[in-house]
Order: sequence, then C-alpha cells, then structure tokens
Amino acid sequence: MTMLQLGDKKTVDYAYRVLLNLIVVVVSNFTVFGVSLASEPMRSIPGSQHASRTVPVTDNILKKFRIAPGPLTSALTTFTKESGIPLEYDSVLIEGRKTQGLAGSFSADDALHRLLDGTGLSRQPNQVGLIRVVQNSDEALGGERENLETRSMNERDVQSRTIRKVKLSEVVVRENRETQFVAEDAQSATKTNTPLIETPQSITVITRNRIVKQEIDSMAEALRYTAGVQSDTFGYEPRFTWLRFRGFDSTTDGIFKDGLKLRNPGFAISVNLEPYGAEQVDVLRGPGSFLYGQGSPGGLLNYISKRPTRKSLREVQFLAGNFQRYEGRLDFGGRLFDSDAVTFRLTGLVRESGTQVDRVPNDRVYLAPALTYHVTPNTRITFFADFQKDELGSSQALPAEGTVRFNPNGRIPASRFTAIRDIEKQNRTEWSSGYELHHAFSEHWRVLQKFRYNSMKLDGFGIFSSAFGADKRTVSRGAFGSVGSLDAISVDNQVHGYFSTGPLTHTLLAGLDFQRITVDLTQTFGAASDIDIFNRDDFGGSITAPPPVFLDEETTQWQLGTYLQDQIKIFEKIIVTVGGRYDWAKDDTKNILTRNRQKQKDQKATTRLALSYLFDIGLAPYVSYSTFFLPSIGVNPSGDEFKPEKGRQYEAGIKYQPPGSRSLLAIAIFDLTRENFIQTDPASFLSAQRGEARSRGVELEAILSFDLGVDVIANFTVLENEIQKTVIPTEKGKRLTQTPAQFGSVWINYTVPEGPAKGFMVGGGARYTGYTYSDAANTFRVPSFVVGDAVVAYTWDRFRFAVNVTNILDHEQFSCFSRGATNFCNYGQRRSVVGSLTTRW
Repeated sequence: MTMLQLGDKKTVDYAYRVLLNLIVVVVSNFTVFGVSLASEPMRSIPGSQHASRTVPVTDNILKKFRIAPGPLTSALTTFTKESGIPLEYDSVLIEGRKTQGLAGSFSADDALHRLLDGTGLSRQPNQVGLIRVVQNSDEALGGERENLETRSMNERDVQSRTIRKVKLSEVVVRENRETQFVAEDAQSATKTNTPLIETPQSITVITRNRIVKQEIDSMAEALRYTAGVQSDTFGYEPRFTWLRFRGFDSTTDGIFKDGLKLRNPGFAISVNLEPYGAEQVDVLRGPGSFLYGQGSPGGLLNYISKRPTRKSLREVQFLAGNFQRYEGRLDFGGRLFDSDAVTFRLTGLVRESGTQVDRVPNDRVYLAPALTYHVTPNTRITFFADFQKDELGSSQALPAEGTVRFNPNGRIPASRFTAIRDIEKQNRTEWSSGYELHHAFSEHWRVLQKFRYNSMKLDGFGIFSSAFGADKRTVSRGAFGSVGSLDAISVDNQVHGYFSTGPLTHTLLAGLDFQRITVDLTQTFGAASDIDIFNRDDFGGSITAPPPVFLDEETTQWQLGTYLQDQIKIFEKIIVTVGGRYDWAKDDTKNILTRNRQKQKDQKATTRLALSYLFDIGLAPYVSYSTFFLPSIGVNPSGDEFKPEKGRQYEAGIKYQPPGSRSLLAIAIFDLTRENFIQTDPASFLSAQRGEARSRGVELEAILSFDLGVDVIANFTVLENEIQKTVIPTEKGKRLTQTPAQFGSVWINYTVPEGPAKGFMVGGGARYTGYTYSDAANTFRVPSFVVGDAVVAYTWDRFRFAVNVTNILDHEQFSCFSRGATNFCNYGQRRSVVGSLTTRW
C-alpha cells in the first residue's frame, strides 16, 4: 500500500472527500446489493439486553412473555426485547413507576396493556410506526415520582419535556443517566450504544449516581472499585492520573474525553480530569486500537462530559474537609429562551485545599459550559468548552527504610515535605473547545462528527529524593524542572447504518479520524543539598542558580486512521462483531540543543473479531480476539527506525443480567501479549527493541441495584504476568513492577426508600491490594493492604447532607519503586473526611 503523507494537506482533503462521497452514495441509493435500506425501521432500544427485530406494530401473534414485577423502566426494556416492538416515551414520566409484571402467552398489544395497567399510563400508536407510552388524561401531573437523589422542586409540565425515541442508537447521554447506579449501555467499546451484555469485551461504566454516592474527587478515586485497573500505581499523587490496565501502563495514551484521545507524549504535560464535570466514566479493558488507533494494550478510560438537558437543573454544593479543604460547586442546566430548541449546561467549581503532605496544595478552578441547538428534528449540534487551572505539588518519595521497613532512627511520617519551601510547584492550565454534530438522513443512516481543540500548559519544578545514606538519615536530592505546552486538534467522523439482510440485522459503523499534536518541552536537572529526613524542619539550602537544561524539544505528531465495524445479529441470538482499522502515524521531533531533527513514519492494521450468544435467561457468553499497536520513536544501534509496539489479546467471558433487573455480573479470562517494547541495554547503554511481556488473568465484577434501596459493587482480579524477552537478564521471567497478583474491592450502600427515615443513606466498602515488587528483579517486596471507606448521607426535600470518609481506619499503605540502588516509597491516601451540603431546585 502506498504510504499516505500525513503532512500533505491535499492528502487529508482527499480522504475527507472520499468519506463524504461515501455517505452521499449510501443514503441516495436505498437498495444496495439487494438489501432494502428503506424498509421498515429496525427496532432497538438502547440499554435493552438485545436489540429487537423488525416487526410490524400490528403484529397479533401470541408470544411468550416473562417480565418480573418491579420498575416500569426495566419492564419496558424487557418488553421491547421479547416482542420486537419499539416504544417511545418521556424518560422522566416513566421514572419511579412500577408494574405488576407479566407471565404467559399474549399478543404484543395485550402484553403492553397489561404491563401499563395500574401505572396511570397507556399506549398510543403514532404516525411513524412506533408505540408511544403516554399519561392517562385523568391522572394529575403533580403525581409524578422522581428519583430521591435528583428530586426537583419545580416540576415542569410533562408535555413540555422531550419525548425520547428509544429505538434510536444515538451517541448521547440520556437525561436520566444520573439516576442510574448500574449503567445499561456504553459507547466506548463499539462507538455505538451497545447494551453492556452484548458488548464482547470487559467494560465498566461508572455512572454519575455512583460518583455522587462515593463522593469521588479524582479520577484515581473513581477507579478504585473497578476490576482490572490500578489508579494508585505510585501511591497518593495529586498531579495527574496514573492508569494501569491488566498490568500495562496507559497513563500517556489511555485517557479519552468524549471519545477523543488526550495524549501526553513523554509526560510533557499531565492530565487529571475533574470528576464533577463527568456524566459518566467508561473503563474499557483490553486493546482499543481497532477503533481508536495507537494506544496501550491494557485498555482506556473514556470521560464523558455533562450534557445540556431540557429538564431544569440548579445545583449548588459546598464541601469542607480535613487538610484545610474548602470547595464550592455549581451545576446549572435547562432550556434557554423557554424553547426546547436550545438547551445549556454550566458546571464549575473552586477549591482551596492542602493535602496529606505539608506545603503541597491541591487548588483548582474549573468551568465547563455546554450548549445544544436542535437545528431540525434530525439535526443537532452540541458545543463544549472547559477551563481548568490547578496549583499543585509533587508527591514525596520517602526511603523504604523508615516507611515499609524498619529504621532504627524512627518512622518517617506521610506528611514529610522533602523539597525546598517556596520553590516546589506544579501549576497546570488547560482549556478546550469543540462540538459534536449529529444528523440523521433516515431511520437507518446517520452521521456524527466530533471536533475538539485543546491546549495545556505545565510549569513544574521540584526537589526529589535520589539516594539514602549509610547513616539511614541523610537523603541526597536532585532538582528537576519541566515546562511544557501541548496543543492538539482531534476530529472523528462516523457513519452509522442499521439494516437487515434476511435473518441478519446489521449495526454498521464506518469512520475516519485525524489528530495533530504539537508539544514544546524544556526540562532541567541539577543537584540539590542533602537533608536529614527525620528533621521535619530541615529543607536544605536554597538553589541559587537554575539547574542546566538537559532537554529542549519541539515535537509534532499526526495520526490518520480509517475504521469499519459490523455488529451482525443472527436470529436475535448470535452476535458476530467484525472490525478493522488502518492507521498512518508520523512523528517529527526537533532537538533544539543539538539542532538534530528526527522524522519517523509508521502504518499498521489492527482488528477485532468477536462472537456472543444471547440466552433468554439473560446469560451472554462471548469470545474475542483483538490487536493493538503503538509507535516507538527512535532508532536502534544500526540506525534503523524502531518498529511499532504490537500485541494481541484473547478474551473469553460470560455476562449475566437477569431480565427486568438493574444488575450486571461478568467474568472474563484473558491472555494479553505486548511485543517490541524498548529497553536500555545494560551492556551498551543503547536502546534495544527486544522486550516482550505477557499478562494473563481473570476478572470478576458485579454491579447490583435493588428496589429495596441497596446498591452493591464487588470485583476481584487475578493477574499472572511476566517478562518473557528482555535485554536485562535479571528481569527475565519476573513479574511486572508495581503490579499485584491479586486485588479486589466490595462496596455496599443502603438508602431508606420509605417511612420516617426516608432519604437516609449509609454505605461503606473495602479495598484489597496484594503484594507488589518495586524493582524489575523482584528483590524488594511491598506488603499487601486493606483499606476501608464509608459514607453517611441524608436527603430531605431539596437538600442533601453527606459525610464521606476515605481510609476510615487511617491504615498505612505503600507503593514503592527503585531509583538507582535505593528503594523509595509513596504513602497511599491517608484518612480523608469530607462533609458536603447540596441543594437542588
């Protein structure tokens, strides 16, 4: 294949014209290869267990139904799955209502009538072949029941709310998403709104409801109750989010926002997204290159921003906690100009806080406006923007002797500040703006374009510990500075098609994406004075001159990729997922110090193949195969460019979602191999590309939500990994560093649903992390630990009071690493107490 020149504007323009021409050809020719694309709409409901087949609304054939009594929302989802009849309804109107259930053989019309009996709702066919669920005319509008956590004091007229066509598989976050503890579907694994039970890969969705109940203040906290993921790889870290999936690091290339990558080449900047601005967080485990291009083999995190909503939303929140934390938040949304055509969202916060380390702040200003304009019934555009400014400090690495191991001089406290006063800083400013444009050509074909420009700047300088003296008191230190900026443009164009070929129903996705990143990075390094680690007032002498510059680079990276995926459902039972992608990547690095310039180009194909089977009882076993790639920048001793890292994963699993329930249980077994990663040869001190590592394991996860007010999260991960090929003899056959062989967690909360104590919630959890090794030779073992968390909350009228405690027993936990010949350790998060008062109206 001829190499695409990514720097050639004509080539990029040509690629876009090809995609647009493809769209025009498809939608203007309603019969392709004998398949009628203008036939009756495909019936599917986002969040249902199975997308339903094309069935006339007037179908009177008797069918077997088995729908459990309970929430009407779940019952309608099950009805659509079992009948094949699409529905449309106001999600807020349905919320909180219950049905008596259904069991036996009925016509679809009779079954729906029985389900709605006694709910105050009725069925009503509309002009486009759907059945609408509406409110009985004799029912008072004031009788609506809303979720306890999101109750509004100013309920609007039901007829003014948006009627949601649940047959459409739109890439949107639904308005009732924040009331869900257990998600029904996700986009990140397929770029389509595929029910989780039909997704042939391990994925966890952290919903807004879960973020609120656990009072999540960082992305690291958000991931602590998730299978297969480590977010505290190096202990407590206020600067950025560490990510490690299935033993492999994804910190610099595994963070996405609204489906577009936030890359961080060479740690030029740092990324630490604000959880309060998230509608949900999707955690995908395993390679994602077949849809997203170059990336880590372990997985990715997709942060989905809060979206404008037609429902009026006004929230103000105040928080206070230990370490002198004070924070104010706001979240406003609703219609503009009293029109459904324009809606908005405005989210923001201001925080001033210390941390468990003396003289290390954790201050933040965050503001995120969003606006949606419904241009026509088939076209809408949402504009996003955000601004974030952080004033932080570095985590403090302390000698292992005095933290994990015994030191005759005593114990080094977690609060020990090892840097120089008034010099330590990690100041980050970032902003972005973009849009998502949706347009539906018909019931079967639609397009989506995502665009974002983002800019980040980092001004950091710190003093770090480098060695420990023989007296077991004296710590040698170094000074390190990093000033970086990053500017990126990202575009993702998608075409979605839905059609049938005989017994097969197809969900087709075609796309073309492009990303351009420019990075300026200057780093300095020098020596700093020694300190007595046990004298808390010893900060060493000041630095009289800036350390010398050892790195000054300007880097530009491009990625252009095209992808195609088809999710084929056969007889409503078998799902075959076939996907592939081809990428062209380019890197241009200019060394300002040496005036050298290095250019590198790579191209690679990646794929995914998967097979699932859907049982009527809610059981869905699956198998999948996927590949990944990641460019490796540099040359070997012979002067040849490094090949991209590559690898593959085999995964098999079973998902279980009892019909009509709000629960999901999953187990996955995987075998993941990473090849061609670069190492430094200890014999020549030159870079060599001979590394290979393997990670195998089992992940179990259950997320349950019951009508009696109980929510449960439980997960456990077993990892077996090793370095299989290496230029460092001492690490061959050893485990990956900072990676436990076992870890897991359990969380349970209970909210009183009725009675005098209605609105009272109590909850808690425990997190277990097995032992790890700090060095590649596995000679220094870090002990395992268990940490507990708790929450008490009360919701009354429009107010919510809550107290959240992290590490309730203040248990010491450590993450360690080797630096030279010395092992250093970071404390994990110590006990944190946060009280909050929220009002919504």
